[in-house]
Amino acid sequence: MTTIPSRNARVKTLYLQGLEGMEAEVEASIFPGLPSFEVVGLGDSSIREAKERVRASIRSCGFTFPNQRLLVNISPAYLHKSGSSFDLAIAMAILLASDQVRTVRKNIFIYGELSLIGEVRAVPGSISRLLCIEKENEITCIVPDKDLDEAHLLGVDAIGVNSLMDAVSVVSSGWESTVSSYEDVPTMDIPDPQVDISSLRGQPEALRAITLAAAGFHNVLLVGSPGTGKSLSARIIQGILPPLTKSEKIELLRVESALSVLTKESIASRERPFRYVHHTCTPSAMVGGGRNAVPGEISRALNGILFLDEMPEFSPQVLDLLRVPIETGEMKVSRNNSTNIFPARFMLVGAMNPCRCGKCMDAPSECTCSPSMIASYQRKVSGALLDRMDIYCCLSHITEESLLETMKGDFTPESLMWRSRIEEIWERQYERCKEAGIRPVRNGECREGNLGEIFRLGDKEMGYAAMVAHRLQLSVRGLQRMVRLSRTIADMDGQKDVTCEHIIEAVSFRLPKWGEKSEVRKEPVHGKHSVR
Repeated sequence: MTTIPSRNARVKTLYLQGLEGMEAEVEASIFPGLPSFEVVGLGDSSIREAKERVRASIRSCGFTFPNQRLLVNISPAYLHKSGSSFDLAIAMAILLASDQVRTVRKNIFIYGELSLIGEVRAVPGSISRLLCIEKENEITCIVPDKDLDEAHLLGVDAIGVNSLMDAVSVVSSGWESTVSSYEDVPTMDIPDPQVDISSLRGQPEALRAITLAAAGFHNVLLVGSPGTGKSLSARIIQGILPPLTKSEKIELLRVESALSVLTKESIASRERPFRYVHHTCTPSAMVGGGRNAVPGEISRALNGILFLDEMPEFSPQVLDLLRVPIETGEMKVSRNNSTNIFPARFMLVGAMNPCRCGKCMDAPSECTCSPSMIASYQRKVSGALLDRMDIYCCLSHITEESLLETMKGDFTPESLMWRSRIEEIWERQYERCKEAGIRPVRNGECREGNLGEIFRLGDKEMGYAAMVAHRLQLSVRGLQRMVRLSRTIADMDGQKDVTCEHIIEAVSFRLPKWGEKSEVRKEPVHGKHSVR
């Protein structure tokens, strides 16, 4: 009895697991027997549906679909897989196994979604997929033509195709990959701020608070009655932040790419993200999750601003989920027996009214809230989260003269000047980190233990900071955040060393003025100041 041998072929592909790009191998085997088509390898329904797309695409391009028993395996088979990016690799493996296409290449990586007429469509997650093979040598990478900009951004040599026929031509001929370079990617100038900092009239404390927050990438909580400019201040912060660097841009696009196909505008933009989160946000939408574990709002605000308006209206569970990522800069989400790590380095800008009606600060006589109601409303934001805020800022209604100035609008724009100044301050902070032998970070992100040495505090200043923290019953975390803010104040003033005056101002921004009253006053104590 003669045994008819099976015909086999394999190609490599790339798929997405959370935010990580993973390599997989697509194997196709054709056996004698009744016609059938099976796909194995722990794929979900989107991969099982690929059978019909692949069958129609192969026939539409003039090839013959094997009329025998066809088995496709996607390995490693112990990892769950999903998405339509396997279509093109499955079709190519079938054509190679059926000897309708012969390849002159080795080590082929290929991915893309197929339409019923053989068109190749882009898929989410291209940045992470291409990062997976960024350091590979002597490979042929075939990607949807719309993903070439991502390849150029990463410096990965790739060949863009628009159809299955294009992919067949690449595999069977000597087409060379596109020469990729970051400089080939068109970049957009960061747009002018939507709201200029000069529009914040009559709020000198708020102006100082938001410029310090931007200069050190500090978390800030804005408290005030409705209409005092809390949301305006948050928008102003975005306008004075410097543009994204190349590495920061790639990190952000890696997150956005996992959620949707990137547009040319999003790839070219250098503006830092501003995520306005509504109080109806769910835990999984905030930190990431879902069946296939996609990034949440804190990851989409990477290297930018996460703005929570009306913080007491958020679910306490959602707010408390922010505590860990604020400290660690990442969020671990476990789904389907796997753990995904999402980046979470952002500036938290919160806004809240001092009470339910919002009048207990500016118009106490008109406030309809009892003391117990006010306390209950403010307690909705936990002390643990408040302890992670670097700056507390109270806003009040502005004077009649300031209102008149805002109506005239004859002020000179200042946000671009502030953006340039803050960029210089960041460079000084990065240089100080390099001198200390640590990873370059902004002041608000520094998590080193020897802050006194890195931030140039003398014994006298460190002793004073410890005394202040003890008097105010601050936690160790509160003390560290106060020291980081004092370093930013010194940077803003152009000072090389941190002085007690900088610490005094940092303490004034660490005191919640809408709750129990604490006061910092200047009195001689061993030649400096005391805290009451």
